[in-house]
Amino acid sequence: MSDKADVKFHLRHEELTERIYKNPDMLPSRYVFVLTNLCNLKCPFCCQAKTNASERMTADMWISFAAQIPDYARITLTGGEPLLFKDLEKVFTFVVNRNPCNIISNGVLLSDKIIEILLSHPNFKVLSVSLDDIGNKSRNMTDSQWNSLVANLKSFNVAKKSKNHAALLDIKTMILDGNAFELLNIHRFCVEELECGTHVFQFLKGSEIQHSDHMFSFDNIKEIPNDYRYKNWNVIVQQLEKVRLYNRERGCQPLSFMHPRMVDLNSSEILPDFSCLNAPGLDSAFFTSCKFPWSSVHINYDGNLFPCLAVSMGNIKESSLRDIIFGKKMKEFRNYILANGLAGACKRCGWLRPVETGVEK
Repeated sequence: MSDKADVKFHLRHEELTERIYKNPDMLPSRYVFVLTNLCNLKCPFCCQAKTNASERMTADMWISFAAQIPDYARITLTGGEPLLFKDLEKVFTFVVNRNPCNIISNGVLLSDKIIEILLSHPNFKVLSVSLDDIGNKSRNMTDSQWNSLVANLKSFNVAKKSKNHAALLDIKTMILDGNAFELLNIHRFCVEELECGTHVFQFLKGSEIQHSDHMFSFDNIKEIPNDYRYKNWNVIVQQLEKVRLYNRERGCQPLSFMHPRMVDLNSSEILPDFSCLNAPGLDSAFFTSCKFPWSSVHINYDGNLFPCLAVSMGNIKESSLRDIIFGKKMKEFRNYILANGLAGACKRCGWLRPVETGVEK
């Protein structure tokens, strides 16, 4: 997948979001399968509980659910660490033969065998990995794990080129106070050493309810979070401006993004103010009303389905996809967003869109 193809994919998702938002009979177009909440890393900023529960979904359960998903949808397999899911190949093969498929992984367990499986399917679109500093020390990676990650990503690129496969290597960097001074260096490493197709800078969640592996009550989404505020905010802004200048020097190849997409890191103009992301609470005046609860859902390792904020709309082991999407709980959730635009727990969510430009890319 080229950089232009990546932009095309995001444009299509935004367009589908608009269609689904206006058409009450359409199912979502994006499904995130949290195959497992177990992980081989212990990132200090991770909000996942990682409990070893007995009610985990089996491969057959995932496949039964995947068969209900419309053909216009894209499916993302993630965790935890999805490569720890013992029947990953079985689920992946079924999914990728029906729908375009992405995988989000920390990359440490990526092997030549897994790479071969992924790249044997044209419908495999994106491998996303996380890299927050050179060495990934912020994720408590050992030197051995880091070396494996780098070697694995280079092997992925070699195999991709040899097969002339269009899959994209997407690298995500969590912006932290600890890596604030190194954002440009990290970006250069991802582009020049790892040859990423896209590089995404993400901010810490403003609420642990976002995409959590454990469920909360509906009223929790209304709470204004006592969220973390970056101490090195000015440094972060300066570094992201340097990233923009670097991107312009390279002709914006590959593309770089910020989530939420408050600014364009490939723009010819200096970055505008986006300090609202580091302000206390959530001022909805800066953001458009969210439409993504109509187009995107997560399915937890235990079968609970939720739109974005981890409030169960129903369990796919007990109900069909259509019954959940068009059910009472989802209607209540969407009606709240329709009435309020956002919820308090939406602070720094990657789906936020600035009110000045509305839906971007």
